[in-house]
Amino acid sequence: ARTVRCSWVVIVSLGLSLAVLAVYTTVVVVVDLKAPKPCLTEVCVNTASRVLAALNKSVDPCDDFYEFACGGWIEKNPVPEWATSWDQLAILREKLVTDLRELLEDKNDHGLPKSVLKAKALYRTCMDVDKLEVYGTAPITDLLLQLGLPPTPPSVSSDNFSWEQVSGRARRTLGLSVLLSVQVAEDVRNTSRNRVVLEQVSPGFSDRYLRQADKFSFELEQYRIYITSMIKAFHPDTDAERFADDIIEFSKTLAGIMTPVEVRRSGTHLFHELSVTQLLGGNGAPPEWHQHDWQKYIDLVFSNTSVSLTDGDRVIVMDLPYLHRLAGTLARTDPLITERFLWWSVFSTVAPMTRAIFRTLGFEFSRAAWGLRARVDRHKACAANVNANYGLALSYLYVNKHFDEHEREKAIEMIEDVRESFAEAARSLPWMDDGTRDTALHKLRAIRTFVGFPAWLMDTHKLDRHYEHVEVVEGNLFESYLKLTWATVKKSLESLRETPDRNRWVATATTVNAFYSATLNSVTFPAGILQPPFYGNGIEAINYGSIGAIMGHEVTHGFDDQGRRYDSDGNLASWWSRETLEQYQARVRCIVEQYDQYGLPQLAGYNVHGFNTQGENIADNGGLRAALRAYRRHEARAGRAALLPGLPGHTPTQLFFLGFAQIWCGNSTTGALKSKMVEGVHSPNKIRVIGTLSNSKEFSEAWKCPLGSPMNPEHKCVLW
Repeated sequence: ARTVRCSWVVIVSLGLSLAVLAVYTTVVVVVDLKAPKPCLTEVCVNTASRVLAALNKSVDPCDDFYEFACGGWIEKNPVPEWATSWDQLAILREKLVTDLRELLEDKNDHGLPKSVLKAKALYRTCMDVDKLEVYGTAPITDLLLQLGLPPTPPSVSSDNFSWEQVSGRARRTLGLSVLLSVQVAEDVRNTSRNRVVLEQVSPGFSDRYLRQADKFSFELEQYRIYITSMIKAFHPDTDAERFADDIIEFSKTLAGIMTPVEVRRSGTHLFHELSVTQLLGGNGAPPEWHQHDWQKYIDLVFSNTSVSLTDGDRVIVMDLPYLHRLAGTLARTDPLITERFLWWSVFSTVAPMTRAIFRTLGFEFSRAAWGLRARVDRHKACAANVNANYGLALSYLYVNKHFDEHEREKAIEMIEDVRESFAEAARSLPWMDDGTRDTALHKLRAIRTFVGFPAWLMDTHKLDRHYEHVEVVEGNLFESYLKLTWATVKKSLESLRETPDRNRWVATATTVNAFYSATLNSVTFPAGILQPPFYGNGIEAINYGSIGAIMGHEVTHGFDDQGRRYDSDGNLASWWSRETLEQYQARVRCIVEQYDQYGLPQLAGYNVHGFNTQGENIADNGGLRAALRAYRRHEARAGRAALLPGLPGHTPTQLFFLGFAQIWCGNSTTGALKSKMVEGVHSPNKIRVIGTLSNSKEFSEAWKCPLGSPMNPEHKCVLW
């Protein structure tokens, strides 16, 4: 009996042990199934290699996440000699130009649309630099005479000189805006129609540099040397030094009467809608207004088009005080100075399309002022030129060879994740009242998304019709340029009588960038940017941290300090309650003041301009937050997340933040960095990473940054 009882005890014990083992094994298997696994595809291995190579592991990520994420990349990727800045966007653009060159130089033209053949003809014409030397400067002198300017730099004022005639003809013939800008665009208060829009224009060199001549004396001196050298090369008998001094002094005067960016960006800046009669009559202008023939100027701008302005037409003037000040300035300025300024504006625009000496002098100016060390290869310049003029034709070639339709579908899914994540955050904002929130959510739902390329692009008949009036004179670059600009300006001006196309793309597929349009209330992600390291990285943590954050960035632009002024139809409208707007503006001030404090060690005495960069900073912060929520939505939908080989200790959320930071790894020359700090609307790359992540509670949690550490400050600026 004892033996039997012992046997039963053994059997029961063994059974219990097996049951426990089975339960343990099941738990382990379940846990293992749910645990992130390394992705070992070729794409993931390449992504892992790129991520690891970019790191600087000697830096504490809680001290300086940009240096941690990008230090290795920065050390291994100096700015190339032919560039002034170098980052992931620049690398993709370089790759794009290489792809376009191959497409343009492909000898097989069989079955290609006429528009593509025109693009190839323009490329061949651009590459034929020997022909440019044969034609010499004769095309420049012919053009100057056509516009009403003397064939050589004026030393005395011409008897028949009229700034209205020269500036009006230059706008119509060259698309060149001198002294003021005239264009056709949607009426911002009713985007179902187009209007003529007048506004101020830069005098040809940075107005910020010109207004602070002492601070930027080095750059202005290089500009003076450039003008002097160009004039001497074209016409040695001219007093080039005096000519250059006149251009710079008048440029300073024009910069001084411009409405500063800070004022134009503020909510108190007003634009004016006037009838043509009111505009021509001055509408409260100083007496000097009537010394100028504004009717002649307008008539010449719209000459040789189907449009003739009548008093029934309404004109939107973005900077009426500038126009009034311009009238007084031109009345008081020696006509010779004005004529010289217009002469230089035209000459400096077209001269690089003629003799090599002018391109060489342009490079020497860029080398001295911005740190460029070598000239851009001719094939790169020509491919970029063709892309600027025949971007849709090149897009036809590019997407047929380089774009996968499946990638578009995945990208659209990501955008919808981002949109819903932004909505989820907006629904829980404690500072937004219900009425304003409902309007914001309606606008968010109304944002249209354009991804990859426009569907009609593959219809070769439509593509050819788009370019039917654009002609290339093969072998004559200067004449081709004139014909291209003539047709492009004509088409643009004649759109005044057309209904705006609400479904138009704001960029071609051959663009490495992304866009939000306030008047269209649309986001656009061209095929050019939908590739690594922004997209197609193998694991979604990296994808959502990179292109996902850019998608969030563009969506957030609809609700930044400028975008928030437009409604779901792209009309300028007041749809914010007073209380909510006060709360919004307080949070924006926090961001402005935060970024005002940022500087870079290589540029002592320069800080980020928090006010002028606020729109992009708001978009960076809101975009990252929306992208992280979107990634978590994807994670919940897809189940187990993937890890990268070689980075087993990094969680998917940590990889998300690395994906964000590493798309902004970059280097710049001092000159280029200074220009970005002084007049850019984007913060420098490092600041975009540091500023955004230091406002993210989720970042600090993922990287376990102690409260009060540089990347986890106690006070954070959070808007969206």
